[in-house]
Amino acid sequence: MAKRKKKLIFKLLCVAGRIDREIAANSPVIIKTTPREIYVKQPPADKAYTFDRVYGPDADQARIFDHIVIPILHEVKAGYNCTLFAYGQTSTGKTYTMEGDLNTIDGLINKEAGIIPRTLFSLFRDLEADAQDFSVKVSYIELYNEDLKDLLSSVDDPRKLKIQDEGTKKGILTGHEEILVKNANDGIRVLKQGSIKRHASQTNYNKNSSRSHSVFSITVHIKETMPDGEDLLKVGKLNLVDLAGSECIGRSGAENNRAKEAGNINKSLLTLGRCINALNERCLHIPFRESKLTRLLQDSLGGKTKTCIIATISPAKMSYDETISTLDYAHRAKNIRNKPVANQRVTKKALIKEYISEIERLKMDLLATREKNGCFMTNESYQALMDENQSRKDEIEELRKVNESLMVQVQELRKDQAMLESLRNELANQYTKMQVYQAKIDDQISSLVTETEGHVNSQNQAISACQNIVKEKTDKEVRCLKEHKVMLNKIIEEENSKSTLMKEELLTNISKYLNNFTNVQTASLKNSFGKVYDSIKENVDYILFFCQTRL
Repeated sequence: MAKRKKKLIFKLLCVAGRIDREIAANSPVIIKTTPREIYVKQPPADKAYTFDRVYGPDADQARIFDHIVIPILHEVKAGYNCTLFAYGQTSTGKTYTMEGDLNTIDGLINKEAGIIPRTLFSLFRDLEADAQDFSVKVSYIELYNEDLKDLLSSVDDPRKLKIQDEGTKKGILTGHEEILVKNANDGIRVLKQGSIKRHASQTNYNKNSSRSHSVFSITVHIKETMPDGEDLLKVGKLNLVDLAGSECIGRSGAENNRAKEAGNINKSLLTLGRCINALNERCLHIPFRESKLTRLLQDSLGGKTKTCIIATISPAKMSYDETISTLDYAHRAKNIRNKPVANQRVTKKALIKEYISEIERLKMDLLATREKNGCFMTNESYQALMDENQSRKDEIEELRKVNESLMVQVQELRKDQAMLESLRNELANQYTKMQVYQAKIDDQISSLVTETEGHVNSQNQAISACQNIVKEKTDKEVRCLKEHKVMLNKIIEEENSKSTLMKEELLTNISKYLNNFTNVQTASLKNSFGKVYDSIKENVDYILFFCQTRL
């Protein structure tokens, strides 16, 4: 059995174009991409995510297939199990990426064909070119409302479909039909036949939305002839998984039965997310058994299968929440490591020998049953049964240890719960005391407010009285000043009148005095008196003022 080193899950991102609903709402594009990174524009800061590959809306189907699926097909032909699953919001191109246009043109692949039809064409082309004996079988399973359905079975009997563990292999599906296909067109015919039966309904995002998870598996048997002439058989398997839409119930517009349907979808995807988180954090217990979806994907997550995740998102702002959820979902798977192991290569001789041994064992079991009453078996069968029983016991013991670990965690949680309950009671008591104290403070504040209002009213009254007194005194002073002004003006008028009379009288007396000298003949004396008269006339105001002050 060939082994390989642990490998990280390969992650790629496909950004769809805006759908009619987003264009009609005029929702802007908030996505920017590079070949390996994506940036989501949203204030205050853009969010950045790194993937192994990022494809924008302009990427065609052939480009994605050549970059991603061709290397996976080489692994399948080498005898490895591989899984490729698409995850994302409805109408972001999951089913288009996985299936695309299934119609062929003159037996050739369509340009819009998705991963599954391209895989069939490429696989048969390579197998026929290698000129080796091979056989290809396909199966098509649907998981709807946690019920498994064989989309290729003519009889709808979900009870016969079971998920079992076979040794180290986990999540092995049994009871389903595997159909032998001879060429790519035969495989596409089977795919179409199963897709018709798949559940779909209208949502707010898509008129024909897939409401179930589906797994289309391709199993390849290749016979190689060794140099010694011995025939060697290689078996490889490719699981192509199309998950249902990841949007929340409210935004999908689901009601009644559709709401229950969406709830089951979200439950299985939530469990898948929990498993991814637990694997990422290297937890002791991984909740694979909580959903049939995670049971089917158990070997693809942290197991022996080579896995690739295709995340699909919308670039529109109105789908921001779903976009971030999808990006976080895929990003958390970055540290999950698988350890791919090739299936056991069996020679034709060994295979025939194994079949003969199995037939002989069954014959002996039948003989033992015929010879005795009851249920009997050979020692070899009994030992095989005991070995299987021991394997179950080992598994139970492992689960018991996990259970003990969980019980310890439960005890710790109960202690924490008791501590929190005590803290809650203490906080409740403190809250009650605070309420009483608050009531006292409220009463004191109310009393202080009343007292303060009384003081304010008293002060307002005192201020009002003072203002009245000041106004009264001011009015009285104004009246006095006005009276003084009137008296002063009257005195001034009287003094001015007296001054005018005295002036006129003085001038008259002087004039009379001068006239007495009219008979004086001496010219010099007359001239002297004239100068005196002019001087007195010019200074009459000063003379009057001097006379008044003297009086």
